[in-house]
Amino acid sequence: ENLSASGIVVLSELMPSLCTLYPSVFASIVRDDCSDSDDEERISNEDSNMDDDIISSADTVKNRLHYLFRRLVHSIARPEHPLLLCVDDLQWVDESNIELLYRLLTDSDHLNNDNGGSQRLLVVGTYRDGEVQADDEHLLSDYLKKFNSSPFVSVTDIQLATLNKSDTNALVSEAIQLPIRQTRALADVLQIKTLGNPLFLKEVMKSCVDEKLLHPSLAERRWIWDLDAIRALPIDDSVAVLLTRKLRRLPEKLQTALKVASCFGLQIEEKSLCVLLEADESLTPCFEHARQEGILESDGVRFSHDIIQQAVYDMMSTEEKGECHYGIGIQLVRHLFSSKEAFHFHPITFAAAKQINLAKFLMPKEDLWKDHSLSIPLATINMKAGERSMEVSDFQSALNYLQCGISFLPETQWDTNYGLTLRLYESACLACYINTRTDKMTEFLEQILKNTNTFEDKLNGLFVLVQTLTSSGKLSESMDKILFILNKLGESFPDEVTPREIQDVLMSVKNTLDGYSKEDLISYPRLNNKRIHWSLKLMAYALPYIFMIKPRLLPLLGCRIVKLSIKHGVASES
Repeated sequence: ENLSASGIVVLSELMPSLCTLYPSVFASIVRDDCSDSDDEERISNEDSNMDDDIISSADTVKNRLHYLFRRLVHSIARPEHPLLLCVDDLQWVDESNIELLYRLLTDSDHLNNDNGGSQRLLVVGTYRDGEVQADDEHLLSDYLKKFNSSPFVSVTDIQLATLNKSDTNALVSEAIQLPIRQTRALADVLQIKTLGNPLFLKEVMKSCVDEKLLHPSLAERRWIWDLDAIRALPIDDSVAVLLTRKLRRLPEKLQTALKVASCFGLQIEEKSLCVLLEADESLTPCFEHARQEGILESDGVRFSHDIIQQAVYDMMSTEEKGECHYGIGIQLVRHLFSSKEAFHFHPITFAAAKQINLAKFLMPKEDLWKDHSLSIPLATINMKAGERSMEVSDFQSALNYLQCGISFLPETQWDTNYGLTLRLYESACLACYINTRTDKMTEFLEQILKNTNTFEDKLNGLFVLVQTLTSSGKLSESMDKILFILNKLGESFPDEVTPREIQDVLMSVKNTLDGYSKEDLISYPRLNNKRIHWSLKLMAYALPYIFMIKPRLLPLLGCRIVKLSIKHGVASES
């Protein structure tokens, strides 16, 4: 009741499980079953204009997504069945997600309408205060202030302090199954060594076991330890140092497998993992060994802690990291192109793009980037990742992908790969506009205007320019630009308009519409002329603003939209 079918479809892009929850909705969707050859043709020869819906709704798509997610939460959370959301590692949150969380919490729908004090939603967020407090401009700091000042959010701060001596002793006592009075001396030494950090304490105890400083005794039938030797252990600056020392004692094959896994971050997604295991079956026993060591969790390939992942990753030099990312990225890219999945979005597209882009960042001057046989595939993968990011409102990531895609294009990009190049520059231009990167947007727009073959190919870029001028308050310049473009499209308007001319135009449209009923207009044929559609789009965009600049043009624009729609077919702007 709270979500329409279209809303469910949009949310399914972020939560695929909705497809199984609402099969009837997705069964009615007509999908594109074009052949692989058609997809390849589309990349190189299709009209490279971006989807009209993406451009026209760029300012509102994020708001719509946030609204739909709030409606989803509201439909799930009930006073008798409240909802708990746990959000970990908020110190790494990006602006899009923290804004979604803020809107979700400050939406009064999470309060019981019958009783303002009854909550439907509880969010538990964790973050490392040391990282947030160390940066005065940290994104999370600003939002924490907003949460505290909001009348709709009740905030409780829970400080998780380090373990005190008593807690450390209780943990040690439980781990080696001895009374706390017998473990007190050992616990005091470990408390000094670890400063009460639970993860550090766990790793130090494991290190003591590995070095036989803490071991079970058959003679005494309990754990025993060498307190003086433990006391003499060097104090590491961090848990990572201790973990690195431990990791370097592992078999070389296992270290190599863990380094590959660390390049993906905290975990490897299932689809990417399948590609890796298909190419190298020796990874399977290595990952199983890592699970036994407690380095990976029991299911999938996920590090048991992000510090462990970082320690493994830091074992590699910058050059080794670059080579590892490159090898993984090329493997994923080849899989996409061999299965013809590169021409439409695939779950591993993001992973492939990230690995390749990290490799180029770490090895920017390597000759391997001069391989022209790879330039187009790498640009294509980044284009698909960028466009997909735009669809899910992750505009900053989209811009990063698109810029990387452009960097992979050969120097003769506009001559040899016109369609792909235009599509990348158009998408990047739009992403810059949404991210308010006017300087970069101007650079991309200049390339579009300079290198496109037809005026129609310039229209997406020009429309982004019009939107930028409008949002920056330059309404007069924006409207002049629209009138210039319309004139190029064959829809000219006079500089001066008399009341008589307005009356004549209105009467002409009235006479035209007199012959149509409401039913006729509802069932009217759809517009199938891209040039006319652009004219309608520009005129419809100008309507709210032209009244402030040239008010007498307003009725002429409106009437021209009606006339073109009657003559050529209707569109959403009609």
